Amino acid sequence: MDMFTTEVWLTPIILLPGVALLTVSTANRFGQIQAEFHRLLDHPDSHAQIVARSLVVRARLYRDALASLYASVCLFASGSLLGGVVNLWRPESLWLVGGLTIAGIGAIVFSAVQLLRESLLSLHVVQEQSAAIQESVQNRGATP
Repeated sequence: MDMFTTEVWLTPIILLPGVALLTVSTANRFGQIQAEFHRLLDHPDSHAQIVARSLVVRARLYRDALASLYASVCLFASGSLLGGVVNLWRPESLWLVGGLTIAGIGAIVFSAVQLLRESLLSLHVVQEQSAAIQESVQNRGATP
């Protein structure tokens, strides 16, 4: 077994811990979105509808990112498993492992783009909430 064939089927499994960490942090952030929905249900105000719409979009982005991360884990694990088996009987077929690895990396890139979109939207939500708080404070100060 030469070094290249070993590297080809081990590469996907080496990438899994990083993807797992990203998956855990994304799942935690998704849970925070759900907690924010519960807060809105407990304390509705006039600005809650705007915030709720933004939370739905953010939740959708998290869902897409998580699904993509789970797909990349599946592709990497399958690629590594297939690579180990193929390497024993048909080393010339290791291109299959490369294809699964590339697909897994593509899934990670997609999830990273979704998480980037969510973070930009998250800043927008914070700015809207800040404006609503400032407006509320000004309205309280204007009433006698």
